[in-house]
Amino acid sequence: QKRLQEVRVRPNSCLDMVSTYLGMELDGSFYLKLTAFLLALMTVGEISQRCYWWAASGWLLWSVLTSARVGFSHDDSLAVIAALVALRAVPRLYKRAITLLATYPLALTFKYVSKILPKYTISEDRFFDCDGCNADVAERRRAALKELSERWKAKYPKCHEFSAELKKMISDLRFTSSRCFPAFNAVVQQHLDPSMALDRTEGVDVVDLDGNSSMDISGSYGVNVCGYEQYKEFIEEGWASAKKQGLFLGSLDKTVLDNIAMLREVSGHNEVSFHMSGTEAVMCAVRVARFNTHKPLVVTFGGAYHGWWDGMQPVAGNERLPDDVLCLKDMSSMSLQVIKARQSEIAAVLINPLQCFHLNQSPPSDPVLSTNNRKVGPTPGYKEWLHKLRRVCTDTGIVLLFDEVYTGFRLHPRGAQGAYDISADIVCYGKTLGGGLPIGVVCGPKHLMARGDATRAARVNYVIGTFAGHPFVMACMNAFLKWLRKPETVKSYDTMHQNIDSFIERANAAFKERGFPIKLTNWFSVWSILYTNPGRYHWMFQYYCKDAGINLSWVGTGRLLFSLEWTSKDYDRLLDCLLNACEKMTKGGWWEVPRANIKAKLLVEIGSAVAKNALRVVTGGSA
Repeated sequence: QKRLQEVRVRPNSCLDMVSTYLGMELDGSFYLKLTAFLLALMTVGEISQRCYWWAASGWLLWSVLTSARVGFSHDDSLAVIAALVALRAVPRLYKRAITLLATYPLALTFKYVSKILPKYTISEDRFFDCDGCNADVAERRRAALKELSERWKAKYPKCHEFSAELKKMISDLRFTSSRCFPAFNAVVQQHLDPSMALDRTEGVDVVDLDGNSSMDISGSYGVNVCGYEQYKEFIEEGWASAKKQGLFLGSLDKTVLDNIAMLREVSGHNEVSFHMSGTEAVMCAVRVARFNTHKPLVVTFGGAYHGWWDGMQPVAGNERLPDDVLCLKDMSSMSLQVIKARQSEIAAVLINPLQCFHLNQSPPSDPVLSTNNRKVGPTPGYKEWLHKLRRVCTDTGIVLLFDEVYTGFRLHPRGAQGAYDISADIVCYGKTLGGGLPIGVVCGPKHLMARGDATRAARVNYVIGTFAGHPFVMACMNAFLKWLRKPETVKSYDTMHQNIDSFIERANAAFKERGFPIKLTNWFSVWSILYTNPGRYHWMFQYYCKDAGINLSWVGTGRLLFSLEWTSKDYDRLLDCLLNACEKMTKGGWWEVPRANIKAKLLVEIGSAVAKNALRVVTGGSA
């Protein structure tokens, strides 16, 4: 009995010991408060500050309600606090619910999918018949790949040697060499290297180190709007103007003032900020929008690309997914509801007008072409959607931000703003605006472009760059902007669009007449190739296009571009090249109708690869 009493009093004895040691009375509530305090210290920076405020407010309210002056019982106090929490929780839960419904699906699933989606390889013995074809078709494909490989070895020896050396030193080139559906890359790269080592440009053609001339429809990643010969003139004119200034930085000149005046006309805004790339321009625009609205969130739409900055990449291509970006469904009424409901949190809505061509889809490319699953083409009602979005942003006090790095000067002399007759609050430009040199520009009103707080000295938005306003870049931009203002330049846009429409119509008629399973679609001077029949080898068409004298970028037949330099004869020559490539694809058996269900085959392949990866993790081996 004495021992039992000792056990029972031991906890109180511990409290008494600590109380005696500290010289103060302690009870269980003290340790509860101490634990809460220590937990708060340990989680500073990891939990939202709002959580601390809620916890502190709850504790303070509890203390007041249960005090002698108020006299509420514990149960009554809990009821009051629960009611207040419910009042606060209902609208927040509503906002979270509609945000979830409006969110681009891949933005919800990507962080999980990226951890389990395996990278696997189709071996050469299964490479030619993985669509269930018979042995004769598989042999035709094997022979066709070998023939193409041998022909390229003879045709591009210097390019291949140059590429092999560069791949040892430049990871960018290793990345962009993977141009087909990933499972096929290992085999394809053993036989074909599509890399081109450039020697010069001649009109719409590019000429490689081996002297081969190819019609360029890559558009230099969107930069080539005017035509390569025109950029040579901009660069020569720019250098003639800037060479006397050399590298001197930090001071602006009359050329810069002239550029600002012309950019104010183009953008419709009175302030301009210079940068060195389109990505930098977007970074600046997002930062000034957040800074000057005092709000944290930015809305973007599913599939839109806004540069490689991880702060605006909420899905693929980014290991650190941002938590201050809402990636919503494009052209969705639910998205408008989210913007209205969360207006107190949203600083800006960021638009890339190029999404009109592939709504709620990532930019089309051959590396994701598993069958005829490419969905591209102008989206009906997109102009009306932009105007509706403009009204919502105006009503809610949210900044409408246009990323015109790609579309600026390609769709219209005033970009998407001119093409869709709309005005954004802030506009980003890049690519072609530099007249052939690197550039990024942000245009906006004074109150949104401010870098400092008028009332708080320490609150500064530091956005600046060493080479911003470089004399050579400014001079080339000046040549471009002056050329853009010419009446004949403005008229040339209409001529180009008429030529493109005619080419698309004639090409599609020719493909249909000859039974080739492709179809062209365009949005202004941006165009793509659609595949009308199922197939596992459509990505192979890009290699036959190269063989026929067409130069494409690493995304293959997904996104293609024309420039203002193209003439009717150039379009006719391109059609001949495309028909030549189609004939070789057909002859090689790559467009034979699949016997197997492609989706089922993909599920089996991916499932098997996931199982192998899981087994490897469990066994710690190389299963």
